[in-house]
Amino acid sequence: MKIASPFEGLHLPEALVCEFFAVFSRFEFTLKESGHTRENRVPLEPAWWPFAEKVDSYLAVQPGSDLANAIDYLTTDIPQVQIRKDNWEARPLHGATKVERAIDAVTRVRNNLFHGGKHTPHSPAGRDEKLIRAALSVLYACLEQNDNLRNTYEQNVF
Repeated sequence: MKIASPFEGLHLPEALVCEFFAVFSRFEFTLKESGHTRENRVPLEPAWWPFAEKVDSYLAVQPGSDLANAIDYLTTDIPQVQIRKDNWEARPLHGATKVERAIDAVTRVRNNLFHGGKHTPHSPAGRDEKLIRAALSVLYACLEQNDNLRNTYEQNVF
């Protein structure tokens, strides 16, 4: 008996899903390696909310740019939270600023995809792909605009 592919029924490009998982995983490694960790946690966990507050101080967002559009999408058409098997709802994002809320949305996109639920037809066609692409734009911008993060992200990468 052959096991079905985890991509079957996902309605997302496999390469995009793989890129998002790889970038997000490497980004979490980067956060931990650069000291953005939650206190007294075993195993060590990245501290996304404090990181988001710091990002807001250096992330340059040009009006009308791809990054601005990604942040607008993530904070306006908020990724939903699965509350039951077939029930999703919008819940407020954490953060005082749009950038902070966008970072929280990025983690929600990851959680929704990684923990399942995206094989159900609750999203309009194309929405999940747009959320993932917006999340990637934010992660890449954080790396591009911070030398320390980028250097840590790229360490031991051949």
